[in-house]
Amino acid sequence: MKPEQELRMDLRTEQRMALFGRLRMAEWIEMPEEEFAREVERIEKDPLFKRIYYGETGTPGIVRRQPWPRARLGGFYEINEQLLAGSQRVRVEELLGEKAELLPRIRRMGREAFERYFLYAEEALPLEEIARRTGLSLKEAEAINDLLVEIGAEAEFSRPKGEGSRGYSCLGRLSLEEGEPGFEFYSPYWARGLYQIRYDLLEDWKRSGRLSGQDLRKLPHLLKRLETVNLRQNTMFRVLESLTKLQAEFLGSRSEESKRPISLRMLAHRLDLAPSTVSRALSGRSVLLPWGKEIPLIELLPGRRRILREVLSRWLEENLRVTDSSLAERLRQERGIRVSRRTVNAVRNELGKGKR
Repeated sequence: MKPEQELRMDLRTEQRMALFGRLRMAEWIEMPEEEFAREVERIEKDPLFKRIYYGETGTPGIVRRQPWPRARLGGFYEINEQLLAGSQRVRVEELLGEKAELLPRIRRMGREAFERYFLYAEEALPLEEIARRTGLSLKEAEAINDLLVEIGAEAEFSRPKGEGSRGYSCLGRLSLEEGEPGFEFYSPYWARGLYQIRYDLLEDWKRSGRLSGQDLRKLPHLLKRLETVNLRQNTMFRVLESLTKLQAEFLGSRSEESKRPISLRMLAHRLDLAPSTVSRALSGRSVLLPWGKEIPLIELLPGRRRILREVLSRWLEENLRVTDSSLAERLRQERGIRVSRRTVNAVRNELGKGKR
């Protein structure tokens, strides 16, 4: 075979692999949150993952946590308080079984220690050392770690009760903290952020002989799954963070009139993503606004035409005789929306409110 033919074959193979990778990532982004949580559970309950995550005595783990900026865990602590108060809001006993007794232990441990050693694993410590520092038995420490994984997969825990959008997975509550977006997530796998893989330490593990032949065969597949989870979650978080920033005025004022017109294509361009990727990230997901109302995530992405219809409908109720040019100028000054007189006229006709 000629070298040119070999090169063409290699290029076709690379193109097929790239296409397969894009299709696979599309599946992961579109994957419902409950199904994704089960995937995370399978990964984190894998004995090999536990070994490289917690490490061994004198040898730090390979995988750490990289939390999102201005993000925290919310609903878990509410469940803790309700369980201790005897609330029947959630079926804690049925869902957690014998692990229900861990919640009072977590409370006694304190939120700071719980988040430091279990939620975010800020230090690379073996589980035995974490148990010693927190006054737990090794069995209890292992159970708390499993609890964090399992609880994220239970819709009863991850979804807040109250006014909401049925049929959607609620990711968490949005907030504004000194003008910056804040996030209170309801599932631990969201609050914990990304996996940080220490490839420099991985080489040390390989050289030391701590990994068996079977471990070494499984490891590439495990690390690939971690990287895929990271890519999926990072894409989702970037969409969420960008929408929160773009709609900061609306989130701070509660006024529908302050909602910015944002198209799917505009957001995709801003994030350097394909519009189809952004669409998949928005699909079937909701968020809780700072004042407690739950909305589908897509509602933070109203197109310009929709905003024009809503705004002009209100303004024309005040004065139907106003000119198209005056409305266009008012849109520019008050809403920062630049449109032509003809566009205003077209929307007026759609609304059935042409000038009389």
